[in-house]
Amino acid sequence: MVLYKNSPKRYFEDNGIYFIVVKTHNNYPYFKEPIFCDLLIEEIKICKEMKGFKLFGFSIIYDHLNLLIQSSKECNISKVIQFIKRHFTRDINYIINYTAVGDIRECRLRGGEYERYEKIIKNHDEVLKQLKKRFIQKYGFNQTTFPKFKWQKSFYDHIIRGEHDFGNKYIYTVYNHQKHHLSDSWKYTSLNYEDMTDKILI
Repeated sequence: MVLYKNSPKRYFEDNGIYFIVVKTHNNYPYFKEPIFCDLLIEEIKICKEMKGFKLFGFSIIYDHLNLLIQSSKECNISKVIQFIKRHFTRDINYIINYTAVGDIRECRLRGGEYERYEKIIKNHDEVLKQLKKRFIQKYGFNQTTFPKFKWQKSFYDHIIRGEHDFGNKYIYTVYNHQKHHLSDSWKYTSLNYEDMTDKILI
């Protein structure tokens, strides 16, 4: 069990399964824009590859991200969320032109880390460049539509307590777009990304 350093009342259990909600700053609806949703999917993918956690479900709604994940001794949920929040923030602000062009992921890994993840990083950076190209074509280089991106501080977490609790949170997560009155064809739920999720053993 790990005490999260920024929250004296938050405890993490090794190998625990957690339902997590991460919100944008002031609930700004960045994720109405599919380009940003595609970027967040990419960040979840690369985080999963590099951190090795299990992902059972997720959904992206206009102003928040829902996750159902299993932590490990090597990588608790604090580290997972920190990675996703930090790198998504950096990458979305690169796309909407709040950071210098050309300053991409290589500079954020130290020493042997870059060599270890070189292929993943290069693939990610190609995706990032394509997303930026799509964004500029749609909004122009000097856009004023979107403010600089920020996440809300901290995040909500709930540890899963048994099979019934898991089932409830799984349904809530993958069908969360229905709760928010989005289309049944809403793309950004793990129901449409089965290759990203792990087999449910609970």
